[in-house]
Amino acid sequence: GMFRATRILRRALLSESSQSAATASSMAFRFNTPTTTIFADKPLKMVIIPTVTGDIGVLSGHVPTIAELKPGVVSIYETDTDVSRYVISGGFAHITEDNTTSISAVEAVPIDDLDPAAVESGLTKYEAEMASAKTDEDKAMAEIGVEVHKAMQYALSLK
Repeated sequence: GMFRATRILRRALLSESSQSAATASSMAFRFNTPTTTIFADKPLKMVIIPTVTGDIGVLSGHVPTIAELKPGVVSIYETDTDVSRYVISGGFAHITEDNTTSISAVEAVPIDDLDPAAVESGLTKYEAEMASAKTDEDKAMAEIGVEVHKAMQYALSLK
């Protein structure tokens, strides 16, 4: 059914390889939020992304997929040693056949912009709210706060 239709549809597509920044050992990387383009077609060695099923490392030639992202750290490797990291609140990653990885995040913050004291006090606040939550809704809201602050805490540990 759908997979066969997808295969047939793909055969009719023009080759996009001429438009991609990817090479055999690097892939093209796009990273944006609704308000900002952080990277546009940057050649990369690897990116590590926080999917809802766990962190995955994406290298050149990765199988095409779409992944939902959870609050966590995106680690962007231009080389083995040149790494930049961002904390995201969630979003989606699209890994396409032309060796391009695109991340659309709701919010993305460079880890250098994080205030460690604010992260610690925020985590304490949301953990207390979670413990004292009277309704499922209050508990769920507090859990999101804890998850985001734990992601920021983890990001700071990587600096």
